[in-house]
Order: sequence, then structure tokens, then C-alpha cells
Amino acid sequence: MIKIGMCDDNLNNINLAKSYLESEIMEQDLDAEITIVTTSQKEIFDKIYTKDLDILFLDIDFKNNGKNGIEFAKDLREINKDFYLIFLSAHQRYIQISFITKVFDFLVKPINRETIADLVSRIKDEFEFNKSVFLHLSKWKYVKTDDILFIEKFKNKSIVYTYDEQLTTTKNLSILINELPNNFIRCHKSYILNKNKVKIIDKKNGFAYFENKLKCNINSYFEI
Repeated sequence: MIKIGMCDDNLNNINLAKSYLESEIMEQDLDAEITIVTTSQKEIFDKIYTKDLDILFLDIDFKNNGKNGIEFAKDLREINKDFYLIFLSAHQRYIQISFITKVFDFLVKPINRETIADLVSRIKDEFEFNKSVFLHLSKWKYVKTDDILFIEKFKNKSIVYTYDEQLTTTKNLSILINELPNNFIRCHKSYILNKNKVKIIDKKNGFAYFENKLKCNINSYFEI
């Protein structure tokens, strides 16, 4: 599921955008949820640091309740370069400077339903078709490829392992390997691994090790 956060120094200013966004998520069958709406930059920083948000709607004009949104976004990019950033502002003069923060979109207040509908459509396309960023596990279920450590065949299903969770898909390994970027390798008849995440290769015992003592089987001839 795509996790969305919204941050504004005045929640009344963002309620309309939130309402439109929730409606379009349902209307367009996007597997997404607004998991946090807050005035606290600290709460957002923590969520971005732990990679617990995929998309952030961020106000620019925080007045006396935090950093300017552009400056705050710079801080966030230093700890996480992968989340999608969408700025909200009543002032178009910020559009040009916002580009330095790798912004996905800039919405000018007041927000209307048509603008949100178009945005959700583009987000849906981004998550469905950019396989270098997301792996499509089922019709509306996704996982970031960069979060995947390895994938294991289990009966007639496949289990996708990340540091935080195990996700199940009915796709077999042959299908998955063709949908994944080139840093994923079939290392065993029952395993695919993300070579960018491997910490140690133990050929003698036939294991690839990741952080947190996670491991998967490899063939004896396997090399990165």
C-alpha cells in the first residue's frame, strides 16, 4: 500500500485537499492511504527517516510554526531521496525554486477536485509502470524494489522479503525476475536476490547474508 502524509501549519488549509484526495483514491482504485495529517515537521521528519511514507504533501508557508517548506524539504532529501514530494502553496513564485528538492508536483492553492484527480492518475501510472522503482505484486499491491532483499519460492507462491515485512504474491520467480531491474539475480532455483543488498557471500555453506542476519540460499557457482 502507498502511504501518504500531509503537512501544513494550519490543518484547516489542507482539509479540502485531503477530502478530494481520499475521494480520488477510492474513485481510481489506487492502493493508497493517508496515514498522517499533521502540523508537526518533527512527525514528518521521523516518518521520512524510517521510510514510512511514499508520498508527502507539504505546505511551503509555515510562518512561525517550523521551517519554510523548501528548507524543510532539503533536510528531508538528505535522509531519504526516494519519496515523492508534492508542494502546496498559494504563491506561484516558489515553483522555480522548488525544483531543487526533486519535487513531483506543485499544487497552487486553492486546490480543486480536477487537479487532484489528474495528480492521482499520474501517481497511479508512476507506481504501476515504473518497475525500476516498484514491483507490482497483485492488481493493487506494490513494493519498492529498493526495499526488497530477496524473494523465495514457497509452494505455488512467492514470498518477498524486506527488512520490515514479508509480502506474498501468486507470481512465480520466472515472472518476477523479468519484472525486476538488473540488480536482481536468480541465485538459486528457489531464490532471487537483490545484489545491492548483499553483505556477505558464503559459498562454502551456500548462503547470501543481508543486514539483520537475514539470509537466502545460493548455488555454489553463484557470483555477484
